[in-house]
Amino acid sequence: MAVIEEGLVRRCLERLRDLPFVEKATLLAGTEGRRGRPGATRLRIATPFVTEDLDLVVLRTHLTRAAVDGVLARMAGRARRPWILFAPHVGRPLGEYLDEQGANFVDIAGNCRLRIGRRHVARIEGRPAERATGQGRGIGAPGFRILFALLVRPGLVNEPIRALTGAAGVATATVADRIARLRDEGLVHQRGHARVLTAPHRVLDLWLKGYETLVRPKLLIGRFRTREQEPEALERHIEETLGREAWWAYGAGAAAHRLTGYYRGPETVLHLDPRAVDVAKQLHALRADDGPLILLHSPGPVAFEGAAPRTVAPLLVYTELLLAGDRRAREAAVEVGNRYLRALLEPAA
Repeated sequence: MAVIEEGLVRRCLERLRDLPFVEKATLLAGTEGRRGRPGATRLRIATPFVTEDLDLVVLRTHLTRAAVDGVLARMAGRARRPWILFAPHVGRPLGEYLDEQGANFVDIAGNCRLRIGRRHVARIEGRPAERATGQGRGIGAPGFRILFALLVRPGLVNEPIRALTGAAGVATATVADRIARLRDEGLVHQRGHARVLTAPHRVLDLWLKGYETLVRPKLLIGRFRTREQEPEALERHIEETLGREAWWAYGAGAAAHRLTGYYRGPETVLHLDPRAVDVAKQLHALRADDGPLILLHSPGPVAFEGAAPRTVAPLLVYTELLLAGDRRAREAAVEVGNRYLRALLEPAA
């Protein structure tokens, strides 16, 4: 079966075919794609001496460190063969980071890292991204909160608009507009009277980028330090002070440890909803740029649908762990993903 080469995928394939040792780079038919068209989850690269199949991951958004760590977490322990990332542009720092992780990639400018067998290695960096043409207005922070709610509770896509409005904590008009745009982008498909989220992994990629670049900066209250130095002592202080109120929960490492027992880390992340007032003052916490206590507002009421007491939704735990930017935190994200987010983390093109 022939596989259709479209857009980003086609252009990345062209860049691979430009490499001197690549004789052929061909998509292999895989699982059925959107609206019944053939999909592709593998890439076959032929060289003069060896032919190798690679799993294919496509990110259609511009990369951030969190998005890259999301891909690494998604592929950890899942890839049965080497894999390659196709992306719009991979800047030098992220290219170096992917290289350190042993990950192959190529972008539409021709930046790449590719290893085929022991004889063929390509490393190209520093090519600038193409100038973006008009793409309409961006999603905006409220739009990303809608994506988050849909990822936490996919069934919301088929419920009345007011249900998604309540879960995301945004205006009804914003929800209606975002659902319409997701339909136009092929991420929501109408089947009779029902709507279906067709590519959760792509929505996840959008969410990871948006959370890092736009949402989290707006949610951040600050970093703080208290008299309690050890994480366990700080947690006791938090729980004794804030009590059983429903408007706070742990995120990142503190939540991950409750979910998997794998990793805690030195930082304590608290997510708060709008009812939380003067929490830092209640905790006798002082602002500190390197403080281990991080206070954040939540990206909507659905954020408090945790899988264990006093934890936020596993997706938010996973997201914050990726933003931590270190190996242990990413490994913890993999554990959370494997237990709670498998439907979102399947490798896909």
